[in-house]
Amino acid sequence: MSEIVSFLDLSVFPSVALVFFLFAFFAVLVWALTRSKQEIEDAANIVLNDDEVVAPRHSIQNNTAARSEGEGVSHV
Repeated sequence: MSEIVSFLDLSVFPSVALVFFLFAFFAVLVWALTRSKQEIEDAANIVLNDDEVVAPRHSIQNNTAARSEGEGVSHV
C-alpha cells in the first residue's frame, strides 16, 4: 500500500482544502453581512418571545393549508 501511495502527488490537497475553506468562509461572511437589521433583531429576540408559539416548518403546501384552517402561528 505504501508503494502505491508514494507514487501519488498528495501535495495539492492542502491547497484545495484551503481554497474551499476560504470560499465557504467568505460565503458565510457575505450572507451574514447582507442580513437586514430587522432580521437580526428578530433573530435576537426569539428567546424573549414567550407569548408566541411558532409551529415547525413544513412544506409550502402544508403551511398554506394550515393557515387557511387557522393553525400555524398562534398567539396566547
